[in-house]
Amino acid sequence: MANSQYRALQRHFSDLIEKKLLEAGAKLPSEREIGEAFKLTRVTVRQALQNLEAEGLIYRQNRRGWFVTPPAVIYDPASNLSFNLYVTEQGHVPYTEKLLQQVEPASAEVAQLMCIKEGTPVLFLHRRRSIDQRPVLIEKMYINIDLLPDIENEDLSQSLSLILQQKYQRQYRDMDLSFKSTSLPSHAANDLGISTGQAGLHVERINYTADKKVLEIDYEFWRHDAVSIKISINN
Repeated sequence: MANSQYRALQRHFSDLIEKKLLEAGAKLPSEREIGEAFKLTRVTVRQALQNLEAEGLIYRQNRRGWFVTPPAVIYDPASNLSFNLYVTEQGHVPYTEKLLQQVEPASAEVAQLMCIKEGTPVLFLHRRRSIDQRPVLIEKMYINIDLLPDIENEDLSQSLSLILQQKYQRQYRDMDLSFKSTSLPSHAANDLGISTGQAGLHVERINYTADKKVLEIDYEFWRHDAVSIKISINN
C-alpha cells in the first residue's frame, strides 16, 4: 500500500513540474503539509520526494525545504571560459564566495603534481559558487605562487582567468582533466547545504602554462542536477 502511495505522490509532483504548474526554483510545501494534504505518513512523503530528487526534478536545501530544480548549465571543463562567463551567457546569475584563502606548504601530493619540493609555499583557495542564488559547486584549488607572485593580494572571489590575463599576461593552455560521478563527501555536502552522500560530479583539473609549468590544481564538487557536461573537440 505504501509503495503505491508514494509512487502516486511522486507522479503528482512530476506532472506538475512537467506541465510547468510548478516553475523552476519554486518551493514545495513542507513535508508535514504534504502529508496532511494527502493523508500520508512522513516516511511515505519523504520516499516520494527523495525519488524525485534522484530523478533531478527537485532538490533539498538543509533547513530551507524542497525546491523545483532549475535547468542544468552546460559546462565544458576543457574550455577556457570562466564560470562567470559561461553561466552568464546561459542567462543565469553567477556568484562566488571565498570560504578560505591561505598560503600553506605544499603536501607531498600537490608537490608531486606541481613538480616542486614538498613544503614549498602554495596558495590554497576554497570557494563556493552559486547559480541564481543556489549553491552548486565547491572548489578547492592550489595555486603556484612562484609563477603568480602576489596573487594572494588579488580579489579571488573574482574570475581567476581574468586575473591571469589582466595582471600576469598569462592564460590557461594545456590541461589534464578527469571527472567522475560520485557521492559527495561530507566537506563538500556541508558547504553546499545538503546531506552527505548525495550524488555529485567530481572534476579534477591541472592547468599548465605554455612551457608546461603547473599554474593551478583544481578539485571541483558539483551537485549532480546542476550541470550537464559537454566537451567540444576540434581537430
